[in-house]
Amino acid sequence: MSSISHDNQNARERILASAETIFLQDGFDDTSIRTLTEAAGVNVALVNYYFGSKRNLYLEVLRRKFSTAATQKCQALAAQLDGLKEPDLGQVISAYVELYLGSDESAQATQQFLKLISRQLAEDDDAMELLLEELVIPIHQLMKSSLRQIDSQLDNNKLSLCIGSITGQIFHFLRFPQAFRTLVQLPKDKILREEMAKHIIEFSLKGIEEE
Repeated sequence: MSSISHDNQNARERILASAETIFLQDGFDDTSIRTLTEAAGVNVALVNYYFGSKRNLYLEVLRRKFSTAATQKCQALAAQLDGLKEPDLGQVISAYVELYLGSDESAQATQQFLKLISRQLAEDDDAMELLLEELVIPIHQLMKSSLRQIDSQLDNNKLSLCIGSITGQIFHFLRFPQAFRTLVQLPKDKILREEMAKHIIEFSLKGIEEE
């Protein structure tokens, strides 16, 4: 019995892993159940047993993708903050910005993630709701609580607006880096990603401190 249960669990994971690759590459509408089952090495009945429909499978793929990304980001941010003896507002903001812009690798990983999910979110309210619930809100709440620990008098709504502004600046830069390379003329010894990170940190810190 345990062997059968283990095999079924492996089948569920194979379905999810194959579906993630295919859905994010081809989108929901252009992916057939047959393509999914062939990639996972299972039959349609098993997909229906675990997920009920292609739509439910698709949403579970997104939920898991977003949840995993949130866990990784929250753990990385918490680890950075734990390493600071007495962090101030600027250090918390810096830690958050560096999650995305701290290295070429982190920036490229975020760019790739944005490209993968942008197609899924274009006209899908359910996918957008999952993004908010599983990814945006957990990271947002961690940032808010970290900033509030430093200054408990900060206005709740202003904190949310500031965190949203920081995130928006980061993602706007990562989605359109070529535009910034054209608009911002830097000396040869300056790296645009690093200069953008410094600007976001300084600009955002002033916004919060004006409270």
